Amino acid sequence: MEKIRLRLAKPSDTKQIAEIQYSLRKTHDVGIFSQMDKVFLKQYYNIVLNDPWEVIVCAENEKGKIVGFNSSTLDAAKQMETFRKYKFRLGIASITSIIRNPRLIKSLLDRYNSTKIGSNLHFVINYGARGEFWAWKESEKDPIASIEMNAAYRAILRALGVKELFYEVDSSNKKVIAIHKLNKDEIINTIKLPDGRERYLMKSDLTRKSII
Repeated sequence: MEKIRLRLAKPSDTKQIAEIQYSLRKTHDVGIFSQMDKVFLKQYYNIVLNDPWEVIVCAENEKGKIVGFNSSTLDAAKQMETFRKYKFRLGIASITSIIRNPRLIKSLLDRYNSTKIGSNLHFVINYGARGEFWAWKESEKDPIASIEMNAAYRAILRALGVKELFYEVDSSNKKVIAIHKLNKDEIINTIKLPDGRERYLMKSDLTRKSII
C-alpha cells in the first residue's frame, strides 16, 4: 500500500484541493458545490487557503499529489465576513457556472444573503469552529488513511483550543452520519434547505477521544 503523508495545506495547494472538491460530484451530486465548475472552486479555495482562520489538513501520496483533505474554520462568523469581502471575486468566478446553469443565480444569491448577520436563511452553522469538508479522491481510495487524516485533523483542532466543532450533514448521507454517531457526535438541530433537502446541524465534543 502506498505511503500517505499528512500535512497542513498551503495557498499553493489551491488547484489540487479544488480538483478533489470537483471530483466529489461523482459520488455526491447535490448541493451548490457539486454544481460549480473548477473556475469558481479555484477562486473559492484561493480565498480559503489565504484565510488565517482556516485549518486544512491534507493527505499526500508518495508522488507528492494531494489525495484527500479535511477543512474547517476556527471562526465561522469571521469566515462569513471574508466571503462577503470577496463577493465580487466569487461572483465573477461563478459566471461560467451560471452560463451552463442559469438557475444557479438564485442559489448563489441565497447563499450570499445567508452570510449576513440576522439573515433568516440558514445553510450552515455561522458561529464557532465549523467543520467543512472531509474529502478523498475517488481514484485513490484508502479508507484507513482517510480515517487517520480525520483523526490528525481533529487532534490539531484540539491542540488549537477547539473544544466543540460544529458542522452540517445532509440526512441522506447515511454513511457519514453513521461515522459521526460512532464518535458520539450529536444532532443539535434539523433544517430544511430551499431545494427541499433535510440537513442536520451537528456538534462534536473534541475534549472526548474519538473512536475513529
